[in-house]
Amino acid sequence: MTSSFQTFSAALLVCALLSGCSSNSTQSSQYGDFVITPPSDSQIEHSVKQQVAWMLEAFTPIAGQALPNQSVLDAYAFRDYNPIWIEKKQLNMSLYKLVDILESASSHGLNPIHYHLETLKEYLALKTPTSQQLAELDVIATIALASFAHDLSNGRYEPQLIDPNWRLDAPNKDWQNLLFLDSPAAMVNYLPTLSPRQPAYQVLQNWLEFYQETAQKEGDVFVQPGAPLRVGDEGNRVAQLRARLVQLGDIRFSTRKVNEDFFDSSLRDALMRFQKRHHLDSDGAAGPQTIQALNVSLRQRAKQIAYNLERWRWLPSQLEDNRIWVDLTDYQAHIYLNGQMESMKVIIGKPDRRTNVFYGNMTYMVTNPTWRVPMRIARENLLPKLQQNPNYLTEHGYKVFSSWSIGAKQLNPSTIAWNDIEPESMRYRFEQVADEDNALGAYKFMFPNKFDIYLHDTPAKHLFNKTYRAYSSGCIRLEHPEALADMLVAGDKTRMKQLQDARNSKQTAVISLKDPIPVYLVYFTVVPNTNGMLEFRDDIYQRDELMEEAMGYSPFSL
Repeated sequence: MTSSFQTFSAALLVCALLSGCSSNSTQSSQYGDFVITPPSDSQIEHSVKQQVAWMLEAFTPIAGQALPNQSVLDAYAFRDYNPIWIEKKQLNMSLYKLVDILESASSHGLNPIHYHLETLKEYLALKTPTSQQLAELDVIATIALASFAHDLSNGRYEPQLIDPNWRLDAPNKDWQNLLFLDSPAAMVNYLPTLSPRQPAYQVLQNWLEFYQETAQKEGDVFVQPGAPLRVGDEGNRVAQLRARLVQLGDIRFSTRKVNEDFFDSSLRDALMRFQKRHHLDSDGAAGPQTIQALNVSLRQRAKQIAYNLERWRWLPSQLEDNRIWVDLTDYQAHIYLNGQMESMKVIIGKPDRRTNVFYGNMTYMVTNPTWRVPMRIARENLLPKLQQNPNYLTEHGYKVFSSWSIGAKQLNPSTIAWNDIEPESMRYRFEQVADEDNALGAYKFMFPNKFDIYLHDTPAKHLFNKTYRAYSSGCIRLEHPEALADMLVAGDKTRMKQLQDARNSKQTAVISLKDPIPVYLVYFTVVPNTNGMLEFRDDIYQRDELMEEAMGYSPFSL
């Protein structure tokens, strides 16, 4: 069946979709004057269900996730295939409000073209639409409503199709409830409640609109590359620097007169604010890196914001009060427990051993843990060290076993010809005993997952002094694991005693938690800071590039 024939067949939907109309009616709007003509009985008797299916097939989604067609079919079946947007012989005014909302989809980083906006406008602009065209309008409007509701609630894209290491996706069905509300007005009014309720999302959305409007009305003010600019410098490049910082919000409007060409202390302070929120050295001088960051276009920054709005839509709409929030791009863990919050530095996976983005439930912790070396680390890290130094295992407290099976025999490492072993053929299991040199330190916090990722202590404390902290093989190293351990057992005398006994004995102990604690490993490259300004972070794992490739279009109209 050809697409044109599908569209023609779908146009026959006039019948039962307009069965509630029995007399001529004229309605005016900004789009044109409607004259609604009642259908005949023979039209009403036509197979409406088949026609709705054809219309859904004709208006397939444009890029991204597949439209949840079944929900649209169910919505019409629920109403006995009566029209949704035509009531009492007239188009419901909520349809015009829906069009206005779809026009503002770009404020969420979503593209209005995905919601058939221009098609809807073309139908609404018809002076005397036929009953067939009205039927088509009704179904297309419902398709647009359902698609936008879904994307606003769950995100438009499947994260795992963009990035195999991204496994944090919490789809919900709240958007489907919208299709079964009593009236079009109720449906349209319900739409805004579907976007993420986190304050960070709202701030990002406001800034996206700011960048969109500024790019459209003003265009970019760029700073000409050249020698670093410092306090005391003068000239046109200083004026450009000042104007750019005003444009980006780092310099607020003031009635105080300034010499725009002179680099004074207030300009230095504004530049330091810019540097800090772009993770640059905050030296107050506009060197090559700072100028490069200043000259990233407003359009590109808007895209970055849009990518992160989509990431928020992949998260649950409501976050638990008690949770552990590992912010990978900020190298921080934020622990929310029993009304308290504590933050600490973390070390995350190297770029070639990326820490997965996912969600799990922490159920127990292990004190003074032994470390069973993952096969990949054993082959890529441990074997080369053994080939250089056959005594490496003994010197660093490792045991070696014949295999990974239960009851495998412990071997004497000096009897193994390590230089004859190829990495891909090695099958030995290695375990590091619990001591001060153990790679896991004194604590391991477990939220069982298929990635074998957990939070743990580390003997390499010096790495926490670094700004860039992507050094692990995927797991999360904590700066203050003892503080997390105390928070997990606080108020529970039995578990507090178990923890203290384990600390005193230096023996391996497993302490179960009274209640599971949700653990989120999240990745954002744009976040609001405490002052409400945007913080642009390094894209450590090049995940923004994957977002840009997947989205494949400008997420807003300029």
